[in-house]
Amino acid sequence: MTEETRERHLVDVLHLKKYYPIKRGVLRRAVGYVKAVNDVTFHIERGETLGLVGESGCGKTTIGRTILRLLTPSAGTVKFDGTDVETLQKNDNAALRRKMQIIFQDPYGSLNPRMNVSDIIGEAPLYHKLAHRAELDDYVISVMEKVGLRPESRAKYPHEFSGGQRQRIGIARVLAMKPEFVVCDEPVSALDVSIQSQVLNLLADLRSEFSLTYLFISHDLSVVKHISDRVAVLYLGKMVEIAPKADFFAKPMHPYSQALISAIPVPMPDAKQNRIILEGDVPSPVNPPNGCIFSTRCPKVMDRCRAEEPHLTDRGGHQTACFLCE
Repeated sequence: MTEETRERHLVDVLHLKKYYPIKRGVLRRAVGYVKAVNDVTFHIERGETLGLVGESGCGKTTIGRTILRLLTPSAGTVKFDGTDVETLQKNDNAALRRKMQIIFQDPYGSLNPRMNVSDIIGEAPLYHKLAHRAELDDYVISVMEKVGLRPESRAKYPHEFSGGQRQRIGIARVLAMKPEFVVCDEPVSALDVSIQSQVLNLLADLRSEFSLTYLFISHDLSVVKHISDRVAVLYLGKMVEIAPKADFFAKPMHPYSQALISAIPVPMPDAKQNRIILEGDVPSPVNPPNGCIFSTRCPKVMDRCRAEEPHLTDRGGHQTACFLCE
């Protein structure tokens, strides 16, 4: 990787691991570990949207929160703009938190029900000195207008809004911090389909206007196809494929990716779908299978897959961890 290539990266994740201990007995000793994220490496370029997809429980949210230091990694390195976030001192860490923000999945649970909209949006900018108290009201109004909220509703509380409006409040809270990087943790999964498109278009417009970079976490590939520039596929805590959006949806290489794409609904009742049905359940992250982690469910499994672990390999800009692609 050249220095010029590194300079384009805003976020670099290197061999990231996050294990949760399983404790038992009177002394609460660790008898095993839940390997939520297991040796994941990827990058996000400035101004792009990387879509992170996979089944529920595969570690998507854990990756997003570990990048933001909401969770402490068990091993590995996270670099933001070339700086290892673990080495930052207290003052630098505060500046980093302003630049890295998150939009949560639940538009109601992520908002304090005892605070009105003005306080929710204005609290953090006031703390980080992005706005003085005398001008805070004007600052909040300008941010609300950017996300399509009526300024006169700033005295209301979260329960007085619809789900889509509450998510706009969450987006306004993020935008008020003038961030560079935003983790979007399934921001539209709890919304009606008609509202989803509005919020997705809003996120796309804000990215263009404010030069934002997104990690967009979702289990809905149709949503990821709409907003992402590249797609990364996670299975049982490991990355199995990373590719540009067009290449990924036109020719997915990993059997797991092929199964996910085959499950996307087609809005034509008479259309025939070549649906790939995966047999069996997802293995336990406490005791993942030997060799390829997908070998227990893969319809194209080989003997080699059960004995050796494939590693993420670049094949002309399309990375995949599968022996079938060699």
